[in-house]
Amino acid sequence: RLRGDGGGAARELLFQASVPPLGFSTFTVSRLSRGDPRVHPARTPLGAREGDEWGQGRCSTRRCLAPQHVRVLFDPLTGHLKEIQNLDKSISLPVFQSFYWYNASVGNDESPQASGAYIFRPNSSEPVPVSSSKRVSTHLVKNALVQEVHQNFSSWCSQVVRLRAGQPYVELEWTVGPIPVADGWGKEIISRFETTLQTNARFYTDSNGRQILERRSGPARALAVTPPETPVPLAITGLCLVPRRDYRPTWNLSQTEPVAGNYYPVNSRIFIKDKKFQLTVLTDRSQGGSSVFDGSLELMVHRRLLYDDSRGVGEPLVELGADKQGLVVRGRHLVLLDTVESAADRHRLLAQELFMAPYAVLAPGGGPSYRHGQPSLRQFSALRQELPPNVHLLTLTPWDAGTLLLRLEHQFERGESANGSQPVTVDLLNLFSAFTITSVREMSLGADLPLDAISRLVWTPATGPARPRPVPKLDPSRVTLQPMEIRTFLATVQYKVPGAGPGGP
Repeated sequence: RLRGDGGGAARELLFQASVPPLGFSTFTVSRLSRGDPRVHPARTPLGAREGDEWGQGRCSTRRCLAPQHVRVLFDPLTGHLKEIQNLDKSISLPVFQSFYWYNASVGNDESPQASGAYIFRPNSSEPVPVSSSKRVSTHLVKNALVQEVHQNFSSWCSQVVRLRAGQPYVELEWTVGPIPVADGWGKEIISRFETTLQTNARFYTDSNGRQILERRSGPARALAVTPPETPVPLAITGLCLVPRRDYRPTWNLSQTEPVAGNYYPVNSRIFIKDKKFQLTVLTDRSQGGSSVFDGSLELMVHRRLLYDDSRGVGEPLVELGADKQGLVVRGRHLVLLDTVESAADRHRLLAQELFMAPYAVLAPGGGPSYRHGQPSLRQFSALRQELPPNVHLLTLTPWDAGTLLLRLEHQFERGESANGSQPVTVDLLNLFSAFTITSVREMSLGADLPLDAISRLVWTPATGPARPRPVPKLDPSRVTLQPMEIRTFLATVQYKVPGAGPGGP
């Protein structure tokens, strides 16, 4: 259903691949005849139906996935995610995850504003579970590279909970759509995580994928009592989630939208934490997110609305897609459980891996050689040595003939990591293998002016006249980056292979 008429493949080819930094690797896949001595019998993935016990040993009575660094437990009665354990740190956290939908507002006596392309306005603060049953159907798949639990919440909402060998995170690959609207209700679908963390009405989102901002809606508390009957199933037994009061740091807010008014843009990550543990969810695209209840997280994954919000589009958000049935969306959330002290070391690097994932390019046959007249190159890296973990090569692009635009960023904030938040020094002259840097000039962030030619307005703060910071002399063999700093350079280069630069063969 996701592909529509784009194909009907029933299987996936999975193998572990290694790609060098700023480079590529080439792999060849070929079909072998049955008589070929290299053919091995197919290994059928281990499957389990509902009611079957999963796994072996300690997992057999609790249903779990546990390849190496992370263990995930599922409720044997409902099939829902129940607990996440970080095996490296010997920590665990009850985590319930499921899908819900907010009933989109069509306007009411208080306001005619409908939920639409630009406006999120549910008509209730309590979402409806996607699954009409407390139990979701599940299926287990295990092999040497991945362990997966396939969950079906409804005919139009499913999810694969996946653990990859050697990786410290839980991957949730969700598929949602076409959203049914025959009942006349527009729906806005969320994935919600409920935990026992005492978060004190605070949660955290990124700002444009970099700086982390604290979001706070006001005092909140968690009551250790039996939850009352409510349309929203609270999965953590004995914990009643109390809605937050609305809050803004610089004025008293009179909030009329208790859910939408607490939603924020999530470009790369959202997390909650207490004094010890932190639960981080990384997104593969920009989404709206919130923590409407203390100890919870939610992300909006899909929407289908029946009324225009009168904000300029002139039509409801009800795209039908190629098959005229409605759009099907697939995406991924990566979930990390760690200590507060170590969480940034994980989520900073993993967010870059998710956002800057290598491109998979397919071509028939053996393909042409990398350079004319030479054998095919199976692997290549333009770096002579890897960058430090807290440094990211943000830009490397041709500028003029023999000149490249180069940006480096320090991807940690000050104070969030004992190691990652330290200043770091990079040697530009010995960094690249594909070319030699002959000269470097530091530029403004936008690369429109040399840094030493910028004349900034000097403010006079309340503490007295500010001292302008002098531009230090640039030593390209020792470029130091402070936390969250981005530095921009124009580098004159000489390519190692004649004609191999931009525009060459």
